[in-house]
Amino acid sequence: MKTPALPPFDYTPRPYAGPSADEVLRLRKKFLSPALFLYYKKPIMFVEGRGQYLFDEKGRRYLDGLGGIVTVSVGHCHPHVVEAARRQNETLQHSTTIYLHPNIAEFAQKLAGKMPGDLKVCYFVNSGSEANDLALLMARAYTGNYDIIALRNSYHGGNASGMSVTSHHTWKFNVPHSFGVHHATTPDPYRGAWGRNDREAGKKYAADVKQVIEFATSGQVAGFIAESIQGVAAWWCFPTVISNMLMPMSAPPAGYA
Repeated sequence: MKTPALPPFDYTPRPYAGPSADEVLRLRKKFLSPALFLYYKKPIMFVEGRGQYLFDEKGRRYLDGLGGIVTVSVGHCHPHVVEAARRQNETLQHSTTIYLHPNIAEFAQKLAGKMPGDLKVCYFVNSGSEANDLALLMARAYTGNYDIIALRNSYHGGNASGMSVTSHHTWKFNVPHSFGVHHATTPDPYRGAWGRNDREAGKKYAADVKQVIEFATSGQVAGFIAESIQGVAAWWCFPTVISNMLMPMSAPPAGYA
């Protein structure tokens, strides 16, 4: 199979003068955690990015189809982002939340303005794992209950609480975890127990969640956590019909948030 050619791109990466990929690999193996894994038998080393493209140490161009694992949403080194970062770094590099600063308040206002209903309070964290950890804590503190319902084949982070609600053996360490967490059947429309051709599939998956609550918990649960798009589990969207069926389960006295 012939490798497709990338379209012309009016940019030349800067010459790279740092350590070779082999040397970086050696340093990484020696000084970084072995839990960090790499893709490919001969790993690629990226040293520069521009727009939708990445460049390795030899100047070879690659199309970035993943966005740094969905963290670069406007392309690499977008001039507006670079300029805003430069301007802020020249003004004030760091200030904690125990002091006032306009940026965090104004950003929270803009973000809350895009949220529906009463979702108007923001919590800023450093990662998805930390966000899920906070969400679990808030659900348990608010309801006074402990049990959490999650889905099989889900991924919610690599910290202790995130690993507990994750349902992939490849993302779990052999240590005690998942106390109070119960996993229901994943409503996978492609490989699930009930597929797209089953008109009652949504009801059946929602019924499975109800059975987990009835038979695996006291009936008093703190919350239900699910990815709107299961990314680690092959990129499929959570069916809206099931969300609608789960909502009535949140009525008191179930304590289901």
